[in-house]
Amino acid sequence: MSNLSFSIRNVLLCLVIGGMSCGVSVAGTRDYEATAAKAQRFFKYQEWANAAAMYEIMLEDSAKVVDTYARAIAVAGMRKLPDYQMSLLERAQANLIPMGDVLRGVQQVSFAMGHNSLYENFLLLVKERQPWLTRSIEKQLLSYYMFRRNAPEIIRYSRIMLSGAPDNAEYLSNLATGYMLEGNDTDGIATYKRLLEYHPGNYKTLLVLGNYYDLKGDTAQALRYLRQADSIQPTPYVTEILKRLAPQPR
Repeated sequence: MSNLSFSIRNVLLCLVIGGMSCGVSVAGTRDYEATAAKAQRFFKYQEWANAAAMYEIMLEDSAKVVDTYARAIAVAGMRKLPDYQMSLLERAQANLIPMGDVLRGVQQVSFAMGHNSLYENFLLLVKERQPWLTRSIEKQLLSYYMFRRNAPEIIRYSRIMLSGAPDNAEYLSNLATGYMLEGNDTDGIATYKRLLEYHPGNYKTLLVLGNYYDLKGDTAQALRYLRQADSIQPTPYVTEILKRLAPQPR
């Protein structure tokens, strides 16, 4: 970039933030830490346009800082600027920043702001605009909906993921969880049993089924699953349940 273009860009950025000094000296050098401090202050007080201007300067000076991209993307989401969000993502990709790092950053910033939907909406945007990342983004969406305990979306995305990996224990467990959250015990328990057909030693699933049948008063089924779990990983918790369900004669 020429010195003239450099100067014009910074003048424009200063105008955006109301004529404040942007930390630019006479020699054209900038104080990155001072700019970051201003960005943090604007972010804290939800002055989104001003924060965005500061992040632009920071990215121009240091193009490989994940947190700057994450905050800039979140701020663009607050301003409802999807094209700008994608532009920021593409710049991160051009600088060889791992996609997972960017997504984790956006997630952390969004959650810290108390606007979890910013992360969800960004995932959906990336899925639409960069379809070659669909499978990876759908996995992230499933994890997000598991965190949110959103039963319909858990079921939807678990099915999508299982279409390409029908015996995957994690996705089967997620699908079963979605059904149970929805109050559909029949399909939930059937899915847990399907998981055991593929992974008969899945300890977590054995515990879930054992506890489920214990709560339902089906002692025989509860003992079946809990004894199998106990044979894999004995714990005081399971031992106590087994003693209660099948007390030994004195």
